[in-house]
Amino acid sequence: MRARRWVWGWILLLCFLVTPGCYYFRLAAEPLRKPRFVTVRPVDEVYATVKSLLLKDGYVIEQEDPKERTLLTEFRHFATRSGGVTLPEGGRLYYHKLRVTVGGGEEGAAVELESVDLEIRSSYVYEEGGKVLSFKKRYPYEHYPSMFDLSSVNLELARMRGYLETSLSGGEKNGR
Repeated sequence: MRARRWVWGWILLLCFLVTPGCYYFRLAAEPLRKPRFVTVRPVDEVYATVKSLLLKDGYVIEQEDPKERTLLTEFRHFATRSGGVTLPEGGRLYYHKLRVTVGGGEEGAAVELESVDLEIRSSYVYEEGGKVLSFKKRYPYEHYPSMFDLSSVNLELARMRGYLETSLSGGEKNGR
């Protein structure tokens, strides 16, 4: 009897230690990473180049503020998580808006990337009373943090950072 309590105690302790690392036990939205890099190019040139690179990559600019040197894109699908029993048939489609801020001075520019308005979009199809019904649902990160695997978001931000940084450093190597 005593050994059984001891074993259950250890099992509960392990559960409390392991489960906080699982994203589906997250109760509140955690701050998202904001990758940043620095280049020696002039700020205004970097801002214009970043804008054209975003367009070239398939992002659509929703808002731009040349005074603050900030670009905000429209929603873009960047990842799909599918498979498993609990996911809808089409998977969980990850969407976000990308905000890029270019700061700095005459000595160079700092570029910061931020995923904003992160959400999952899913489609559901079911039958009710012989009638097939379907609907789409949006899950904002702030309201449903436990649904999000943030590794997909971090991968997209890392990809964009690498793309922008490599493209901007190419001009530095050519004598700019």
